[in-house]
Amino acid sequence: MSRHRILILGGSKFQVPLIRRARERGLHVTTCDYLPGNPGHRLADEYHDVSTTDPDGVLALARRIGIDAIASMSSDPAMPAVAYVADALGLPGPSPRAIATMTRKDAFRRLLSDRGLPVPEFKVFGVGELARADDLAAPLASGAARCVVKPVDSCGSKGVAVLEPHDDPAPALRIALAQSRAGRCIVERYIDGAHLHGDGYLRRGRLIHQYLGDQGFFAGPPNLIPVSTLWPSGQAAAAISELARQVEAIAQASGYLDGPLNIEARVTPAGEVFVIEIGPRNGGDYIPVIQHRLTGFDFVARVLDDALGLISTAEHAPMKIGIGACYTLHADRDGIFSGLRVSETIRGNVFLLEAFRQEGEPVFRHASSNTSLGVVGLEFDNLAERDRLMGDLRSHLVPVVV
Repeated sequence: MSRHRILILGGSKFQVPLIRRARERGLHVTTCDYLPGNPGHRLADEYHDVSTTDPDGVLALARRIGIDAIASMSSDPAMPAVAYVADALGLPGPSPRAIATMTRKDAFRRLLSDRGLPVPEFKVFGVGELARADDLAAPLASGAARCVVKPVDSCGSKGVAVLEPHDDPAPALRIALAQSRAGRCIVERYIDGAHLHGDGYLRRGRLIHQYLGDQGFFAGPPNLIPVSTLWPSGQAAAAISELARQVEAIAQASGYLDGPLNIEARVTPAGEVFVIEIGPRNGGDYIPVIQHRLTGFDFVARVLDDALGLISTAEHAPMKIGIGACYTLHADRDGIFSGLRVSETIRGNVFLLEAFRQEGEPVFRHASSNTSLGVVGLEFDNLAERDRLMGDLRSHLVPVVV
């Protein structure tokens, strides 16, 4: 009997867990993207040089090889093609409309506004509209000290900038527009407060799993690059519950009812909750692997089951509340990578360590996900140990840059 064939979009380190699991289940795995050197392709049965951001190219490939399922993991740019192909071939998968709404920041903000959910004031700019930059102040006034510029369709903090009240917006707009495949950027009021981050999973529009932590950011400019998440969050239970309510309302309004979520939100000092982004996929930096370790929820198995049409209606067993963290290794300056020093004090807490650079390779001051040096997953016995060690982490995990 012939094996079922699955097409997995992307072969990067973050798709490797999905590729491995599919092979373990005996599936014939085809991968595609435009980077033949990606590690996942060596694990697949076959690889094709087709960009994951080319839905028509992916559909042509899918028809040519005759697939039974399509999936990706931890990749926003791949999800429109996953939905497009699943819809065209009648395979299990999210709807193109839902994915378009969730992966385009302008469409996402409009959905929040239309549904009466908390949303920061925002404006959208397209290529050729820089002359309108002068009118930023009016719609974003409201006493806001700062605003954020983002491409509508990028990820990994690419093209994101914070504007102070008297900054010239034009340079930031040009950078954001250059990073946008759609040629649009969004400018929105900066929300002060704690930043929540983590993965969740939907079944029929309801959260069957979410585990949120407190996210930390790169200390120097640009300072909107996440470098750590600490689980569990220290935010009040009421804020976590309100976030879950908003996430489910967004899922039902968008039509994205089944599958993984990467959630980012802000909780203001007054306790207001603002959803910043919900990606219809798992987080990068091995977040689903780390959360599996901490909670017992197997994201990789769920994603694969959904792609194969094996959606279970059973509720997930109560999860563990593991104490842990994800930390992105990064450099404060340009130089040459000369290894990583891990102290004996923290070595026993490290259960995942993936370096993205080899010794002797050039590294650059942290500016986006492209400049990260690796990811570390950590687990702790108690909150006091986590907070003590993470508070002094730069002395325990030291990327050596010469």
